[in-house]
Amino acid sequence: MPDSQKRIGLIGLSAKGQITALQNSSKASAEAAAKEYKLEDVATHDSPSDIALDANVDIVAVSVNVPEHYDLIKPALQAGKDVFSEWPLARNLSEAEELVQLAKTKGVRTMVGLQARQNPSILKAKEIVASGKLGKVLGTTMYGHGMIFGPTIQQGFLYALPIEAGANLVTIPFGHAVDALCYVLGEVKDISATLANHRPELELVGADGKPTKKVQKTAHDYVNMIGKLANGGGLVDVMYAPALSRTGRDFYWEINGTDATLVLEGGKMGGHVQMFQPKVKLAKDDGIEDIEVEKAPDFSFNVGKAWDAWAGVGTDKGYSVTTFEDALLRHKMIDAIYRSAERGTRENYL
Repeated sequence: MPDSQKRIGLIGLSAKGQITALQNSSKASAEAAAKEYKLEDVATHDSPSDIALDANVDIVAVSVNVPEHYDLIKPALQAGKDVFSEWPLARNLSEAEELVQLAKTKGVRTMVGLQARQNPSILKAKEIVASGKLGKVLGTTMYGHGMIFGPTIQQGFLYALPIEAGANLVTIPFGHAVDALCYVLGEVKDISATLANHRPELELVGADGKPTKKVQKTAHDYVNMIGKLANGGGLVDVMYAPALSRTGRDFYWEINGTDATLVLEGGKMGGHVQMFQPKVKLAKDDGIEDIEVEKAPDFSFNVGKAWDAWAGVGTDKGYSVTTFEDALLRHKMIDAIYRSAERGTRENYL
């Protein structure tokens, strides 16, 4: 069956293609979702094993909270299904390693939602760097705000408070952004990192925005990573902060070369480069040029392009499939960051 006609079983409700099955926490909730989205002919399931064994499902798409990924992905792989998962792939490196090995053993196709790689601004940056317009890359600095882990938190995100959940500022907004950096410039070596949990206690707010009680947080809300580009020695400095910028500068990325400097800059909420599209500028000694970039109309654009690439569409324009193996490399990088911060050492993951 051509990839464009593969039948998708959703764990959660967010994908592109022919939806033939849906699994939620209970059969009743799955049936309610099917009714809400007018999926009258869709089979409904209440367990990952059931949807994995559904003969009408070719691809299982996992679109739920990170702590549940491992338990939902594993049955699908064991059943020999192709699998899509949102990023992060798992709560930690060991879970990610097991899932990647299982996917290899079963010989299935995989895709992970590191969709900043599909962001037209990131693709344009990659194109400019590869063209040699910057000359030799001397160094790069990236700064962003991750929206999450400001002074308040809502009920729906409480699952992210323990560091063990693997769904935090380091893994999600920073993880997406640093993956984009590596996609454009290559991987990083000799990592030295500092992490902080400046707000170990947050105010839980209700739907009306009013505080209800205080909750404890062990996940970090600040991350700084420095290192060198593995392919040439250019210096790397990345910092991500919580909440939103008071100055409206939620994302700024500068790549400095011997001949020119490339700048990607986003305004409010731009720190999530997997969703928001930064402006691109090329600075030379004689001035700064605004670079024209394809406009992404909404948040679904980048994910849609990733699914298109899985079906073999758009690869001639630079869109690509980010696999579980790609996700594992990023998990290894994040693990190196944690090790460095804990031990006060320089760490490598390649």
